[in-house]
Amino acid sequence: MVTVDSTRCVKCGSCADECPNYVFGSIPDANIGEIAVRYPEQCCACGHCVAICPENAIRHKEMPAERFEDIPDIQISPETMRHILLSRRSIRTFEETPVPRELVEQLVEAGIHAGTSSNGQTENFIILQDRSVLSELEELVIEVLWKAGLRYLGSGLGSRLAEMKYGTEMTRECMAYYHIIRNRRQNHELEGMIFRNAPVVVISHGLRANYLAHANCAIAARNMEILASATGLGACWAGFLTSAAHISRRIARYLGISTDRNVYGAIMAGYPKHKYRKRIPRKDREVRWI
Repeated sequence: MVTVDSTRCVKCGSCADECPNYVFGSIPDANIGEIAVRYPEQCCACGHCVAICPENAIRHKEMPAERFEDIPDIQISPETMRHILLSRRSIRTFEETPVPRELVEQLVEAGIHAGTSSNGQTENFIILQDRSVLSELEELVIEVLWKAGLRYLGSGLGSRLAEMKYGTEMTRECMAYYHIIRNRRQNHELEGMIFRNAPVVVISHGLRANYLAHANCAIAARNMEILASATGLGACWAGFLTSAAHISRRIARYLGISTDRNVYGAIMAGYPKHKYRKRIPRKDREVRWI
């Protein structure tokens, strides 16, 4: 699967240092510093060895050299990156302007390049732009969340039972959603409640057997969200959708996702209707140094 071209190798050892699965190592009783593939069966095809070799001495059967791209020497100052991260906002009001296909493809590309557990790269994406599909999916998400338990929070007994099981903070958060859905149901204002009339929604789904699929999809969503702000788009995590998918298989079935997979992440995106002008303060958190 992976080989070392001895005519190119300069014995720098960078491949062995960077390999997460200890595939490379020095050859016993060989020339000092000579590197070889010692445990090929441990390779996870992450490509780190190919990408880091200064002499292009590594060859990987699953990843031809022509698929690799040189990384430009672009410097982003810590202060600039800090500003991007600290000024990030969840955007929930969008212009009606459609998002160009090439921008959506760039978002998905950023999601695909997010890290995955054991380099599995098994997370896939669904892009929704059809208004009728988004509307039907919104109705399904609301129905699932309401019937699964939110409707019971309106009673004293329901809220007390929820607090016993989920704690005070989570019950407090859910109470807000109970009131939102109840009031909008009564006023016939459910349209746009889940996806906020965003012109595009990108859903990520992974293997149900993978305990880290939710983390993989979350990292992909974060990549897409950060890139969206750099392209002039705004984005927001579609938490109602992922919560409903966790509760009921009806969401995955509606989206045509196979039974061995489930939705673990989603973002809505579009051109922001309004511009935030101030950075919002955060709560003080407990930070422990050990």
